[in-house]
Amino acid sequence: MASSKKKNVVETKATAKVEKVRVEMISIFSTTYGYWRYFVKNILAEGGISKFRFIKDADSYKGKIAVIKIEVDKAKKVLAEYQKNNPDTKSMWE
Repeated sequence: MASSKKKNVVETKATAKVEKVRVEMISIFSTTYGYWRYFVKNILAEGGISKFRFIKDADSYKGKIAVIKIEVDKAKKVLAEYQKNNPDTKSMWE
């Protein structure tokens, strides 16, 4: 009769440090949170902008549209093209 040997398998996890890279965000326009939530972020996403965010003012529902530094010109172009293609739409950013 053959004896079966149990093998203890020990899994080790490599503890690699992941450095967070700080990305500089540039404010390009101001808008309200409502426009941001329902329209502006979708326009930027459809335009191919990868990193963007809304920076809220402390005392109101207004805030700034911020994108990463390398995509500032592209974001401005996307928003300008949206306004050009939709002239009857109310301006959602200043």
